[in-house]
Amino acid sequence: MVKKVIQDIISPKKGEAHAHRHAGHDKKPAVSSHRNTRTKETEEVEDVLPKRLSAKEKAKEQVMDQSPIFEKMKQRHEERESFSQEYSSGRKGLFKKRMKAGGIGLGILTIACVVAYGFLFYSSTVTIHLKHADISLDNKAFQAKQQSPDAVPFQIMSLSGEQTVKLTPTGEKRVTAKASGKIVVYNAYNNQPQTLIKNTRFQSSDGKIFRTDSLVVVPGMKKTGGKDVPGSVTVTVFANEAGPEYNIGLVDFTVPGFKGSPRFSKFYARSKTAMSGGTDGMVKVISDDDMKKAKDSMTASLREKLIADALAQKPKGTVLYPNAMFFTFTDTVNNSVTSEEKEVPLTLKGTVDAILFDETALSRQIAQTSVSLGNDEEIKINNIEKLDFSWKTPRGNAPEKTETLDFSLNGTANAVWGVDENAMKNKLAGVKKEEFTAIMSQFPGVEKSKPSFNVFWRSCFPKTAEKIRIETLID
Repeated sequence: MVKKVIQDIISPKKGEAHAHRHAGHDKKPAVSSHRNTRTKETEEVEDVLPKRLSAKEKAKEQVMDQSPIFEKMKQRHEERESFSQEYSSGRKGLFKKRMKAGGIGLGILTIACVVAYGFLFYSSTVTIHLKHADISLDNKAFQAKQQSPDAVPFQIMSLSGEQTVKLTPTGEKRVTAKASGKIVVYNAYNNQPQTLIKNTRFQSSDGKIFRTDSLVVVPGMKKTGGKDVPGSVTVTVFANEAGPEYNIGLVDFTVPGFKGSPRFSKFYARSKTAMSGGTDGMVKVISDDDMKKAKDSMTASLREKLIADALAQKPKGTVLYPNAMFFTFTDTVNNSVTSEEKEVPLTLKGTVDAILFDETALSRQIAQTSVSLGNDEEIKINNIEKLDFSWKTPRGNAPEKTETLDFSLNGTANAVWGVDENAMKNKLAGVKKEEFTAIMSQFPGVEKSKPSFNVFWRSCFPKTAEKIRIETLID
């Protein structure tokens, strides 16, 4: 330490000058190299070993150690080392305190997040296994009737549709037809209605006679804006004879029956449409064989379409069997064309009356053939529409809504008990976990059940029913 402090206070330049002076005094004449030359190894050893001080140098060093300046410098050096050690120790302690406080804060934050999650996102899932059974039906008889507690309610749904095809005539036959059209008959005689009997004649301006096919009442005159306005009525008239010569355009008509009386000029008619359809001669027609083939094909196609429409449109909660549908088909064809026409349109119209049975009531009736059900038990037949349906007494027309329907079902019914999931959620909301078994026993349709929770430390089910999910399984 003494040497280190001395080195700190001695000026480098002074040391260098001192070294130069010693070098000048020690300079001697050169001698033989083999005697005085110092090897490199010797110099390195001397640099390592401490130099032996003379008595004068020791006394000088002792004086320096006792110097007040040296004592102050030594004291300052010791103070700097002490301060450095205290500063380093203080920083280490502060770092440890901050790390400890940060760890505690992080732990508190983690716990707070977990607790918040448990309150905000707490939910549960209840897995239930429903009771089920296979029920064998061997043409079991059932009854359907409106407003009867012992029968299955039913309703009738009616749908209609049509299809049109064009056929090429392949034959000929003689056809006679009378022309027809619409006319407007006017009463300008008085304000009293006038009755015209069936077959009343109307004569066109070129002398052709047309007749009514029913009784006609022509209203009397009316006053409108101070003027007399004739009463009027529209009727259909037919040519007196068959033939194309009665196919005429718009003309005026008189009533020959009133000729010679004042009514003749006051009762008259005017065409509303041209007269058409009159024919007498050979025309092209569709052969009977072509007609039958076309009708059979259209009937099958329209039948399938009506069945598909009925199944798609049947109300929810109803059962529809194909054998409980009744069809009616009517065709319209103008089986005569002029020589200029090449095709004849054939239109087929169809109607279906479908019997719809109440699904809930029918499912319960099927189940009760094998098991006893309580009033609050729900049950559903999963394959109810795949059972074979047949009428006890075959019928070819649709029943009336007031009838009692007797039918039978055949096959194996897959019965599954149901539960009211909303009622189950409401009963479980907010209750303790240990009450779960007692509450589930109130639902006879549940064979076994198990709850699960996303937060394990909560002791109750969520208070809101929306946070309870029901998962239904059938073994």
